[in-house]
Amino acid sequence: MLKVKLLSFLVIFSSCLFVVKAQKFKQKYFERIINSLTSDYYAGRGYVDNGMSKSALYLQKEFKKNKLQSFSTDYEQKFTYPINVIQNAELKINGLELKYGIDYIVKPNAQSVSDVGLDYSFFDTTAYTESFQSKNKTRDFIVKDHQLNFGKNIILPPLENTVDSIKQYYKQWSSIYEREQNINRGIFRFTKEKLTSSLSQRQANTSEFIISDKFYSDQLKINSFMIKSEFIENFEAKNLIGYVDGKNNDSIVVITAHYDHLGKVGETVFPGASDNASGVAMMLAFAKYYSKHRPQYKTVFIAFAGEEAGLLGADYFVKNPLFDLSKIKFLVNLDIMGAGEKGIQVVNGKVFKKEFDKLTAINANKNYLAEVKIRGESCNSDHCPFYLKGVPSFFIYTLGGKGFYHEPDDTRNNLNLDYSSKVFSLLRDFINTISSNEVR
Repeated sequence: MLKVKLLSFLVIFSSCLFVVKAQKFKQKYFERIINSLTSDYYAGRGYVDNGMSKSALYLQKEFKKNKLQSFSTDYEQKFTYPINVIQNAELKINGLELKYGIDYIVKPNAQSVSDVGLDYSFFDTTAYTESFQSKNKTRDFIVKDHQLNFGKNIILPPLENTVDSIKQYYKQWSSIYEREQNINRGIFRFTKEKLTSSLSQRQANTSEFIISDKFYSDQLKINSFMIKSEFIENFEAKNLIGYVDGKNNDSIVVITAHYDHLGKVGETVFPGASDNASGVAMMLAFAKYYSKHRPQYKTVFIAFAGEEAGLLGADYFVKNPLFDLSKIKFLVNLDIMGAGEKGIQVVNGKVFKKEFDKLTAINANKNYLAEVKIRGESCNSDHCPFYLKGVPSFFIYTLGGKGFYHEPDDTRNNLNLDYSSKVFSLLRDFINTISSNEVR
């Protein structure tokens, strides 16, 4: 009899232990996803070396492993869009080969250019600043600038000015030259600002280098330069959409993250660990959790492509939904999940105040994170197209970290994942609260 009781106790204890383990955040799984997506094989999840398509295939396999159901074949929603791809760039100044993404970047709409020995002209920043005194002076300056710089490579020195409008016009000054003949003509703008790479859906008639001002001097000599770019009219990408059924499928909870990033230029890879391998990893952690813990409502997981080029995947989905958007009870968009020591930021928190208050109450009660900060509406991530269609939504990102946004140094080693479990737990409790009808 004692043996029977002992055996029963062990069975019950083992079952409880299994439940506890099943409910825990899968830290190793979370980190494995980040490590995989930031590896060189995926080439920055962009447009060179099939980085984005390789990443999509990897995520499709993860969807299947987590036993997500699909609205379509292999979770896919294909779409196309135009994109200008900077494939390679080189720049040598005063005998030094500059490093792409660290010392300089190329304007994302740049056309291909090679050094054919054109003369160099130094842009007059003093005359430029003074030209803003009147419209006539501005017009006269543009005419004179055109005459002085026609057919030459142009050097735009660092601008010493604190007026925002003057600084903003200077950043876009190369567009003034677009109507001119710019084949093999380089524009070199030196700046004190952080070098932040981006993407463009168009190719301009100019080729602009954006260079750290530490390389500017009175003895400046540009030894050589090159840009190789390709404009793709119809780049094919795919959103990936999977779901788990809930106890009640009349309403839907959606968890999203974009998996694309900037890719690579030459040998320089933009791994995008924080932005947004970490967000994808967090979304997949929820997919794994809800595949084992049946939610109250149908829960949909969407990995978007084309976010970095302008929220294109999310916009396409909203215009071509695979389910009725009016059934969405709430959407949580995850981006930059690679920190947390300073808490999280909640975009749309001021719009959906009842939900935000519930989130902060959970955090205060469980003491998960240092702070849950509130923001108003902002069309800065994939929640936006849904929000504009009336879908209640949050865009949540972590605070802290080293801040290598859109830089080659956004690597796995530069993330602080000590708070990942707490971020997951807070969001899980919040999502479960939404599913339990305690809000809205």
